[in-house]
Amino acid sequence: MRALAIQKMLLLCWLFGSAATPVAADGTLLIVGGALSRCNAAVHEAFIAALPTADSRVAIVPAASGRPVNGADRFAETLTHYGVAADRIEMLPLAQTDDPDSASDESSWRDNGYQHALAEQIERFDGFWFLGGDQMRIIESLRRVADQDSPALAAMRRVLARGGVIGGTSAGAAMMSDPMIAGGDSFNALLLEPANYDERTAASDDGRLYLHHGLGFFPYGLVDQHFDRRARLGRLVRALIETGAGLGFAVDEDSAMRVDLGRGELTALGSATVTIIDVRGAESKRTPFAVRDARVTVLAPGDRFDLAAVRVISTEREASTIGREAAESPPHQGGGMALGNPRLAELLGFDLLDNAAALQLDRYSFIDSGAALRYRFRQLQDSRAYWRSPPGVRAQYTIVNVGLDIEPVQITLLETTRTPDSNR
Repeated sequence: MRALAIQKMLLLCWLFGSAATPVAADGTLLIVGGALSRCNAAVHEAFIAALPTADSRVAIVPAASGRPVNGADRFAETLTHYGVAADRIEMLPLAQTDDPDSASDESSWRDNGYQHALAEQIERFDGFWFLGGDQMRIIESLRRVADQDSPALAAMRRVLARGGVIGGTSAGAAMMSDPMIAGGDSFNALLLEPANYDERTAASDDGRLYLHHGLGFFPYGLVDQHFDRRARLGRLVRALIETGAGLGFAVDEDSAMRVDLGRGELTALGSATVTIIDVRGAESKRTPFAVRDARVTVLAPGDRFDLAAVRVISTEREASTIGREAAESPPHQGGGMALGNPRLAELLGFDLLDNAAALQLDRYSFIDSGAALRYRFRQLQDSRAYWRSPPGVRAQYTIVNVGLDIEPVQITLLETTRTPDSNR
């Protein structure tokens, strides 16, 4: 165990250049991509199962939410629905904004994370759940200065180290890493220079990549969320290059990654996928930004991943599709609403690795000014795709080690002029 702890500390130093955030030895993280359905039993039950004892107490942390009391009440109801006794659930008074649905002023809780009395109370809990909202509110509540934990955050780390569990959704997932992605969309993150979040003003939220320090519960790389639905692949790649983190872990909505910190193992859970981006061997340039030889792996629910060895260690899928592809038709190279398989796992499965006629796949994003980006996915010697169709759910692919290049391109849009008679 001591050797494993040392290995993890060295990995943390390599990823971020600092060992300021301690690595928990025995705890569990449940990192949810947002939009978690109350009906998603796999994710909720994983959080409850990670609690160390049958009578463990759970604290809901509403700091990120714009409606902290309302959000905490709703999640408490969900936990009781899954069998946690109501008297074992409490809300921690940590918030930055007032909840219009409550009688009190929750904005008065802004400094509570720095009160030793609350930190002492936190040690009574074995599990913490961070609500979604704005991850910067969590930072303001618990870690305003990089590498300086509030008393409340230090207490949470001690609980995690003794075998507790910390879960979070959306903003509660983003804050898990350090550095942390604080804002931005893929298109502008790839075309504009990134900035620290402190440099942003309300009037200049232009979609560029914003970075900030996070809480650092997850020591293996950067975390991103709402990944597939908000098309954040490009944003995460740029963030990895800018921070030197090397590895990125992105979670789709209504999905999660369960992280066993003691074993150094990740398990994908929920209704969609977890995507792992590896840029450790990639080449990049800054102006204009481009990257070559990144690697993409997509885990389907149930897949397990060794975080130290950086490899898939278990999949319930059938044999790899390589050499026994289902399709033999060249896929369209392009982008937009008229092309199928917009989800990343399906794109890399159906159109690339499960298609004998394709070794490369190009997708384009552009705006009406003509600025455009090309994402090029390449089948490599060690690329693999595993497919299965479990009863009652949609077919699923596990994708292993696809090459990814991203570069800006320029396109010209030609619009046909319509005449009054053209609609007849």
